[in-house]
Amino acid sequence: MEFKKSSSSVIVTAVIAALSMGAGLIIGYLLRPAMHKPVNSGHIIVDSHNRTYEHLIQNCSQAAKGEAYVQKYLQAHDIQACRAYTCHIPLPKTYQVYHLETEVITIDGKLDDKGWKDVPWSDPFIDIKGADFPKPKFETRIKVRWDDTHFYFAAYMEETDVWANKSLHDTTVYQDNAIQVLLDTRQSNHKYKELTINAIGTMSDMMLTRPYMNDGEPLSFWESDVNRAVFVDGPINNPNKDNKFWTVEMSIPFATLYAGLYRQHDYPSDGETWRANFVRPEYETEVVDGKYQKKLGVEASWWVWSSPGVSNIHLPDRWGLLQFTKAVVNTSTFEFGKEWIVTNALLDTFRAEKAYKAVNGRYTDDVTLLDIPPYVLSGKCIKKVEVKIDWGGFTVTVYPNDNKLKEGHIRTDRYIWYGDEKEEFF
Repeated sequence: MEFKKSSSSVIVTAVIAALSMGAGLIIGYLLRPAMHKPVNSGHIIVDSHNRTYEHLIQNCSQAAKGEAYVQKYLQAHDIQACRAYTCHIPLPKTYQVYHLETEVITIDGKLDDKGWKDVPWSDPFIDIKGADFPKPKFETRIKVRWDDTHFYFAAYMEETDVWANKSLHDTTVYQDNAIQVLLDTRQSNHKYKELTINAIGTMSDMMLTRPYMNDGEPLSFWESDVNRAVFVDGPINNPNKDNKFWTVEMSIPFATLYAGLYRQHDYPSDGETWRANFVRPEYETEVVDGKYQKKLGVEASWWVWSSPGVSNIHLPDRWGLLQFTKAVVNTSTFEFGKEWIVTNALLDTFRAEKAYKAVNGRYTDDVTLLDIPPYVLSGKCIKKVEVKIDWGGFTVTVYPNDNKLKEGHIRTDRYIWYGDEKEEFF
């Protein structure tokens, strides 16, 4: 049986629905949470309780004096503000590499040549994560010299138990107690070199196309042509007698260190600067059946000359700086030109882009959305920064205030270049 609705019943139903909706909106409005919106009273911001933010900040500052973490946070922001005003960007760890004039270094591992005695040791190595972490158990220091053809490296490693197992070239030598040399001769983050040596002189040398986290690959066909020697205070692989130290000495041709790069000369210019780090992996051992054996389940300690701040040695833009000089030994200080600000602005913007994508799932060409230190955007330290999004990710360009300097660029895979430089391919 079919029922038909009259027009009057439809109208009544619609009116009732409208009244119900209106009543709901009114009740919802009346029951809404109170919103205390600050109001601007002249030049003083006042909240709904008639308290000025100046008063709130003053009280907060007083209360925060006893909170170390709060004070550290406020201090960091003060430092960033000062850098935006002064354009003073601190350098990482630095080392002056003095030219050999008449001195001759004999590669025997003993480090007793005048060429070594004339120059100071580096600062002691620290934990890879930074100086705030536990001090390494053993002391490690390095020295570096150069002549017109070779890069010279020396390392001193305090050690009570000197052992080594790896004996084949270009194997995982870093899985023994060892010393590593990492050099980025162009500061591009690409085609940097890694050399590793253990206490029996076994070498591993390779070129990294780029950092591993940027899909880099180790090219083991690259050979450093290194001349090296190791000296050990006492026996090797003998748990029955304690050692005190072991030392390493290397000479590496500049021609091989510059492999993959176009240069007019196969030696550094006076004042040339490289990114570099020196790393010591150290494993805890125990004696089993009269032999050293690494303790199972115990991770290696990683001690470094320049801390990248994280447990990753393959971040060239976080390494220290070597500067080659022909000045009289121990008379010069590290000097870095105005391009240092450009380099740092590139790196800070690069890291901000990576952080933005981690949260938002994409990159952005709007630099105001990025968490960048204020010196980058203040207009005082650099002229401007631009980001272009492309099929490969992004490219950041920083324009310096000094028109005599070239603009800097960095792209998604960490590659840095200046002006219209072209990347060399093998």
